[in-house]
Amino acid sequence: MSFLSKLFGGDKDAEKAAKDLLSKLFENASSEKPDASTEQEPAPAAAESKPEQSEAPCGVPEEENQYNYNGTYEQYFEHVFASDFPAYRFEKSYIDDYGKHRVIYTFFSGAAKSLVIELMTESSEAVKFRNDCVKSGVPYLRFYYDHEGWWNTRSYVSERIRGALNG
Repeated sequence: MSFLSKLFGGDKDAEKAAKDLLSKLFENASSEKPDASTEQEPAPAAAESKPEQSEAPCGVPEEENQYNYNGTYEQYFEHVFASDFPAYRFEKSYIDDYGKHRVIYTFFSGAAKSLVIELMTESSEAVKFRNDCVKSGVPYLRFYYDHEGWWNTRSYVSERIRGALNG
């Protein structure tokens, strides 16, 4: 008993239709192979992974976001900060909390601290830094750079920052 016979439970018409379809598919596939005279350029090598950049999940939106930006997630956020908020100066620092890398951006308007943004992994449970910002009266935002389905699209990032700066 063939695979198709088992699959279609002995229905001869269905089995014949499936065989015809498969033979047409294989026939078309084999006829589309280039011959030596129409050799195509080799496919480009797979892009090397960027340092400190998470793999892009399926369904990445077309809007500019940290996964389709040509750089690391830090470079992406810095690009958005500089382009969308040129009136603010920002300083960058790092916190390593038990091997969980966090990036801190402090925004200034003149000499006044205007906003603190923290980029962190979703598995981080750090809250002290956020609480310190709240206690000092400085607006605080956090963005997770590796949370599945959160693209950190440019409009999302800019709207949140704008809201924090104006709020």
